[in-house]
Amino acid sequence: MPELPEVETVARQLSARVEGRVIRRLTILDDLLRRETPPPLAGAVISSVFRAGKQVIFELTHDRRPQWWLAVHLRMTGRLLVHENPRVSIPHLRARFRLDQGSLLFVDTRRFGTFGWRERHEDILPNAVEPLSRRLTPRRFRQLIGNSRSPIKTWLLRQDRLVGLGNIYASEILHEAHIAPQRHACDLDDEEIANLTRATKKILRRAIRNCGTTFSDFQDADGVEGSYQNYLFVYGRDGEGCRRCDGTIEREVQQQRSTFYCRRCQH
Repeated sequence: MPELPEVETVARQLSARVEGRVIRRLTILDDLLRRETPPPLAGAVISSVFRAGKQVIFELTHDRRPQWWLAVHLRMTGRLLVHENPRVSIPHLRARFRLDQGSLLFVDTRRFGTFGWRERHEDILPNAVEPLSRRLTPRRFRQLIGNSRSPIKTWLLRQDRLVGLGNIYASEILHEAHIAPQRHACDLDDEEIANLTRATKKILRRAIRNCGTTFSDFQDADGVEGSYQNYLFVYGRDGEGCRRCDGTIEREVQQQRSTFYCRRCQH
């Protein structure tokens, strides 16, 4: 599933291409996307495109006034593509936004992607903190963790505290911070929390610069795969040597998810 860097890549690309475009018509071709009834969109302007958590957000306005926020969750195989031909048809097309110039397409092979319609920006992710925001300081990180005795790797995957992280980047962040994934979150000391905060921002920014990670399905809005898989230190490398010390990368299962780490340099 695309995590924060992959979704950020797509959102930035779409921002450059569809902001300011006018929606002429929305055609939904898959009833699974009708779980929430779409509002009337004819004449709405795509005023901005950005990421929130693992979702691509479209701000839709009428007469420069916000009317709706569309939250698109790509899930496993969802893709958002811009095409010059407003009538183009491609395999696994689930929805088409016909624009004043070209079209915005939602393609999803496995049909897990979702559309969510919100009337207020505050309703998109009301309580969680963005990892790359200035709000995420070591002090705020400590407050978010509180007294949680969950393993820190499991805690990082919670989307009600810190949004956007998934299995790949949680493992990479903990390796960068020299923290063992099995540690109870509440047991981390102040220095470790500071290291974790820095590592979170560093790893995510580095992944964004490389347009995310592709192992199987992820492609950006141009149909191009990410390249960060070439720079991973631990994820998917069990049995191989650690790139930071003389240890060996190990794999174990936490909460039915694979965790990768180096026992020698993560404590």
